[in-house]
Amino acid sequence: MAPTSSRVKLTKRLIDATDCPEKGERILRDTDLPGLTLRLTPRRKAFVIEKRHKGRLWKVTLGSYGQLTLDQAREFAQTKMLQILKGEDPSSEKKDVTFGQFATLYLERHAYPRKKSVRNDVGMLNNHLHKWHSRKLRTITRQEIATLHIQLGKVHPYQANRLLALIRRMFNLGKSWGLFDAENPAVGVEPFAEMKRDRFVQPEELPRLLEVIQEEENVYIRTALLVCLLTGARKNEVLTMQWQDLNLKEATWRIPETKANRPHLLPLPPPLLKILQALPRHLDNPYVFPGRKGQGHVVNLSKPWKRIRQQAGLDDVRIHDLRRTLGSWLAAKGCSLTLIGKTLNHSNITTTKVYARLNLDPVRQALNENADQMLGLANDSTKW
Repeated sequence: MAPTSSRVKLTKRLIDATDCPEKGERILRDTDLPGLTLRLTPRRKAFVIEKRHKGRLWKVTLGSYGQLTLDQAREFAQTKMLQILKGEDPSSEKKDVTFGQFATLYLERHAYPRKKSVRNDVGMLNNHLHKWHSRKLRTITRQEIATLHIQLGKVHPYQANRLLALIRRMFNLGKSWGLFDAENPAVGVEPFAEMKRDRFVQPEELPRLLEVIQEEENVYIRTALLVCLLTGARKNEVLTMQWQDLNLKEATWRIPETKANRPHLLPLPPPLLKILQALPRHLDNPYVFPGRKGQGHVVNLSKPWKRIRQQAGLDDVRIHDLRRTLGSWLAAKGCSLTLIGKTLNHSNITTTKVYARLNLDPVRQALNENADQMLGLANDSTKW
């Protein structure tokens, strides 16, 4: 699909009001600073410069809107275009880059093209590493990384480990890109021990949870949570569900993009199929669970889920635990690990094995029957 382009005066209001296309790309060329361009794709808005000099057309990505403000993009673009006029290569980077410049390069070169969890990286960069924005890479030390890790870990050890992994990965990439030639300062910082989570909704808890979900006024929130529970799909897979991916006649849902980097085809249970068939649709919106004012899709279930789980008396149950609940219930019914892994789209059977230990009922039944058989061999089994 050929990109559509137009010349406009770029303003913050215009950029905020312009939606990303569902497919292909759209180009907005700035009339105030010729050469500055806003490139819109289905996933993001990015500032790019397009400058022709001595017969060569230079195209250099400056960064995403959000990471860069419009004013920062203009300033950055002027610097890059001056480099071009001087005969320099604006895409070549010096080793003395700042962490802020490096973060932009990391997102553009690595995170956006390769990671589905790029939003998590952006959040950590903005929330925990913004103070390093003007720092040179070579000045960041292992001691301050360890201090940051410990401070965050006092409250959120799991998040602290994810932040440490991000920093380590970034500096490894920086070395491979020729931006950093010292030892990776994140190497040697020990992550916190993490306990594998084994919480799932127990049989005696489920009726109350379903009752509270049923009382949820927002039909899209209500249905999205049921999809999480009854299919075991991940939250983001559910929230980005599109009508074109549903075959209501065949009762199937094809998830085009998954964590396993392969499409996943799921059958839809009859009760869930009936609910989806009755769900109101918004014209010109491809998503099953539309966002505010019928635009885009629901992006966050945190607030309604917090309210629902509190009303159900399940304060410690997370949305991802609904996926774990399906796996554990299937295991309790005697379903094979292969079947459970196929249902949850696991790449490794080791990931699936956790569900076999989450429900004690099959283990209890097996031990009880075995005890009766073993003790029954005694001459007088009534003593036991």
